[in-house]
Amino acid sequence: MTQPEFKRAMLGDSQETKIIKALIAANGGWVSMRKLGRVSGSMNVHSRIAALRKRGHVIPNKCDRSGRVVKSFYRLVV
Repeated sequence: MTQPEFKRAMLGDSQETKIIKALIAANGGWVSMRKLGRVSGSMNVHSRIAALRKRGHVIPNKCDRSGRVVKSFYRLVV
């Protein structure tokens, strides 16, 4: 189902919408990929971020490699 089809079906906010709302609420702060996954219900946050970037949003990312697990973070630049 495409984004326009989802909106027309009135099934609530799309995963992209939930992610962009979380990034806006962070007021330019970094948000972990884990949190964005919980907020959106998406296991493919990176794909949703890529789609948001295609729509014109500037969303840089950074990685924390200080531990054994690499942690990814995103923020919205306005």
